[in-house]
Amino acid sequence: MNMLSQKANQGVSLRKINYIMAAVSLLISLFFLFAVHRLAADYNELRELTQTYDDLKDSASELQAASDYLTEQARIFAMTGKRDYLDNYFREAEVVQRREHALERLQDHAEVADAYESLKDAMEGSVELMESEYLSMRLTILAYGLQLSEFPEAVRNVQLPEKYLNMSRSNQVDMARLLVINEVYCEKKEAISENMRRCLDDLMQEMHERQAMGENELRVLIEHLQIMVFVLIGIVLLRILITSHLVIGPLLTGVLYIREGQQLPIQGAYELRFLAHTYNQMYRENKAQTELLTFEAEHDKLTGVYNRSGYDHLLESIDVPSSALLLVDVDKFKSVNDTYGHKIGDKALVRVAAALQENFRSGDYICRIGGDEFAVIMKNTNAERKTQIERKVTRINEKLQSPPAGQPPLSISAGCAFGISPNGTGTIDKDADVALYRVKENGRCGCAFYE
Repeated sequence: MNMLSQKANQGVSLRKINYIMAAVSLLISLFFLFAVHRLAADYNELRELTQTYDDLKDSASELQAASDYLTEQARIFAMTGKRDYLDNYFREAEVVQRREHALERLQDHAEVADAYESLKDAMEGSVELMESEYLSMRLTILAYGLQLSEFPEAVRNVQLPEKYLNMSRSNQVDMARLLVINEVYCEKKEAISENMRRCLDDLMQEMHERQAMGENELRVLIEHLQIMVFVLIGIVLLRILITSHLVIGPLLTGVLYIREGQQLPIQGAYELRFLAHTYNQMYRENKAQTELLTFEAEHDKLTGVYNRSGYDHLLESIDVPSSALLLVDVDKFKSVNDTYGHKIGDKALVRVAAALQENFRSGDYICRIGGDEFAVIMKNTNAERKTQIERKVTRINEKLQSPPAGQPPLSISAGCAFGISPNGTGTIDKDADVALYRVKENGRCGCAFYE
């Protein structure tokens, strides 16, 4: 049992398969040599027929692939708000235009009219989906606060319903995602897939009918069969050489790259190139997804700054002696929630986080470590920067005292500790907490330093 399991895990040797194929091909060639007087083949016509079918099938499948690609880019843009995915979407829809080209190629073949009509229905369904995708894009731009004028005219012209404009940012993000994954959208996607299946079925039926006609002609087209035998043998031998060069070699090379955790080189036969492209795309998407998950694990969803987990990780990784830590509390924040409600309270926290980001350096780390508790980790900072830090806190309090309409004025209390302090306890966060307590004792709305 163990031997069978081990053999199954090892798989079948491609080299052995190649040798077996060579032996089988040679036997078939010898058999064909003795049976040539019973066969006739219009090889060129059958090859052309098969090629035509393959081209038409590829064209039909190309529309499905393009529609799925547009859906994928629209969904990822709604999830991340990253401009690249929207650019990919419009590059496909307006520049590459695989759907339109696929429809044009099928239109050139009058013998597959039924398949063309099914593909045309699929195309119309795909175009209908773009209305939902445009609406999702427009809502995503609003939710993430992106500059609308930088986006294509098709998105800028979308008019958002009033109910979407009154939503909170998080609800707008959720609604943008829902627009491209809801039941109605998925039903339309399934209708496109059904039309694609019908198109491929029509192509298959036409292929079978034309093959049947070709088989009838086989009986009357016997010529130069002896020569064809030798040609076939040559083709078989050539196929063996090509297979070794374009299949076995690239596969063995690909195994080495996969073991090293690297992207595959694009080489070998078409099928292997396609697989390599697909693997590389999955590799990049998986890497991007991992980075996204890491980001979400260390950042606060409400404010976008680092969360408690990110704060703990940063404290462990920084050079403490050359750093400073600022602990910040929003003064009387409980009364804000009690008086105005939690939605206004959440907006207040976003304002505080934004004010901290605006006033501190881009290289400083802004963290939300509790309900209304924030922290600023400043690298390459010493006690000579006390005055600058005090000014930053003052500017922040001045800005928070002038809130937007419908929001209460706020203030913060901040306690700062430096990594190198003669009287330090040895733990920078404890020192900063002592300084923060001193501010609160003296009436809040200010800044103090651990001395």
